[in-house]
Amino acid sequence: MNEVTFFASQDSTNFHPLRLLETCSNSVDRGCLQVSDNSVDWRIYLDRGQLIYATHSLDPFERLDRHLRRMSHEITHLTPAVRNQARLNFENESQSNTMSPPDYQAIAWLVEQQYLKPEEGAKLIKHLSQEVFESYLLLQNGRDEVINSTDELPIFCRFDLQEVGREIQKQIESWQALAPTVSSPDQRPYFFSQSQTEQKLSPEQQQRLTKLLRGFSFRQIAVLTNQNELKIVRSLYPLIKDKTVILREPQSPFDRLPKIPPLEGAIDSVPRTSIPPSEPGSASDTFSNIPIRSGFQNPYKIVCVDDSPTILKEIDRFLGEHNLTVHAINDSGKALMEIIRIKPDMVLMDVGMPTIDGYKLCRLLRNHSLFKTTPIVMVTGNTGLIDRAKARMAGATDYLTKPFTQSELVKIVFRYLT
Repeated sequence: MNEVTFFASQDSTNFHPLRLLETCSNSVDRGCLQVSDNSVDWRIYLDRGQLIYATHSLDPFERLDRHLRRMSHEITHLTPAVRNQARLNFENESQSNTMSPPDYQAIAWLVEQQYLKPEEGAKLIKHLSQEVFESYLLLQNGRDEVINSTDELPIFCRFDLQEVGREIQKQIESWQALAPTVSSPDQRPYFFSQSQTEQKLSPEQQQRLTKLLRGFSFRQIAVLTNQNELKIVRSLYPLIKDKTVILREPQSPFDRLPKIPPLEGAIDSVPRTSIPPSEPGSASDTFSNIPIRSGFQNPYKIVCVDDSPTILKEIDRFLGEHNLTVHAINDSGKALMEIIRIKPDMVLMDVGMPTIDGYKLCRLLRNHSLFKTTPIVMVTGNTGLIDRAKARMAGATDYLTKPFTQSELVKIVFRYLT
């Protein structure tokens, strides 16, 4: 790739996101603006001063999958299998190819394979870029460089940078009206059941909150309910204010994104027109319009097969706060009969186990009529392509590499059980 850096600023304390965009829109023929802060890279791809894509380095395929899932409500052939294939095709592509980010390649593949029409691809690109711009415009510090390139990148759409900046600034101001009570769309709301709560909410309302708030972030809940993130937050805001719903910080790595500051001069000041009133009785009703879809059912059953008690305890601890029932099996020889008895919604299994290894156990499950489509995730310390190919041949749905974080485990659950 023919690349030449023609603009770079090392003064991270004198950083102005909008001003930098204006400079780029007047200067860049074809290239990428890269901004780094707190170990996160934002990349804004430009052609003739216009935006063609924006992404950042924190799990771009999680972001892509969320937006594809939202589109799948209308585009029925965007099935879980298609979305998963798009991820697997490009997730391990090198990030160094600045003009061809892997998530953009996945979108191009979806269009090329006709899972998306070009105009649907353009719509997807706009929504993804807008989400990335939300965090970019919150940056107060950053090291930036512009990389010029002559590479050809398939272009589905172009957007005026200044217009996009203005649109997202309005969106940010709506979020700021909720700060500091709410500081990020990646925060995770939990229903805090207590005697005081029982007096305010009926049993039906408590059950509804329990189903809705299962340890997922506002962004994930918005996907599951097919609602706007701001609408979700506004509906829950009175309950957040009176501590019926408590907020936990974003899971790693999303805790590295900049937080939303309050509006200048405002102290947790929320316009009455934007938030439902919180007079007696009304707070309990504000979330009633959020649809409880099929992704919110009774607690899912997950079977974990591993000969390591430490791993089994860690998985149980990681998933304990997400309204999931975890069944631990430490003897692979007895696992098949136990899995048939439990009939889980998902199976996590180690590869290297005595008696029966994970590959053989996976094949046995796939040969059983009950588990033809059950998500089976191989948990392995092996990261080679051959090991992944063996897992696929055995019928595994996906793989999780040891050591894994809580965020990585929850992401797998969100991907396949909602």
